[in-house]
Amino acid sequence: MTLLSIRSQDFEISRRIEEFQNVVSAITRVDFMPDDLESFHSETEIGVLQNLIVGYGRHSISTAVRTIAHAADTDDTVMFHIPLSGSCSIEQQGGVRTELRAGLVYADPGDVPGVIRFHGEPTEGFYVSVPRVHLSAATLGLNSMLRGTAPLTPQWRLFFNYARSLHQELGALTPFDAAQCASHVQDLVLMALGATREAAEVAAGRGVRAARLRAVKEDIERHLASPDLTADAIASRHGISSRYIRSLFEAEGTSFGDFVATRRMARAHRMLSDPLSAGMSIASIAMNAGFGDLSWFNTRFRRAYGMTPKDVRFLARQR
Repeated sequence: MTLLSIRSQDFEISRRIEEFQNVVSAITRVDFMPDDLESFHSETEIGVLQNLIVGYGRHSISTAVRTIAHAADTDDTVMFHIPLSGSCSIEQQGGVRTELRAGLVYADPGDVPGVIRFHGEPTEGFYVSVPRVHLSAATLGLNSMLRGTAPLTPQWRLFFNYARSLHQELGALTPFDAAQCASHVQDLVLMALGATREAAEVAAGRGVRAARLRAVKEDIERHLASPDLTADAIASRHGISSRYIRSLFEAEGTSFGDFVATRRMARAHRMLSDPLSAGMSIASIAMNAGFGDLSWFNTRFRRAYGMTPKDVRFLARQR
């Protein structure tokens, strides 16, 4: 697992363009040519895992060229481009010029020469590169999409959101966890491409469930203080059943209610230890964390942390 950062502003001004171009060419196998040498700005954050690359890029007006030599030196991969803001165009050998914008995903065969034109504003995008061998279960869907775009359907959004979360959290993951997440991303792209029925069933049991669970957990964190934080409410927001949500947590050896209570207690513990919350009563902190019953909160808190909320606050004040 490798994390790479390429930023134009990190290079000496007098040699910025030349040195930046050399680094980009060596790592990403493209030649980068800015329109305006003085105002040029580019940054790329890349996460390299086994059988997967995830990355974010932000560029001013410029052109990236994958030459015949670069293409020949590239592994047999497919890169999925997901524009975030601004606009760009891409034209590859054997294809036509295609305009990319937010709401679309482009399938780029990595071993094919081509040109990407960033129109500025600046242009932001996310991309995921997957070895073609891992896409064989969705060959028909992939072949129909290569050198072209598809709308960002719910299936593509699941893939994109999970891959972007992986990219953002990569530095905090263990190699084992990162490898598991990478396999989930591969499952999700198979689902988005329309894999064979057998492969889709396998993917649904891994990648899609992992993406759903992550999205549900993020929803829980956003609504911890809400008295209406229920499986039914979250199911309604995500367009799935509350029974399915409960099954996601059961597969992790817990329950929806226990997970919510654990996250609420963690929030209360942070507040009790935070000097900025010193003026709040313990009852107010419990309510802010989503607990409506103070007695139940005290009992559950002591069971989880081996001390009372009052003890935690006292120890924090001694530091």
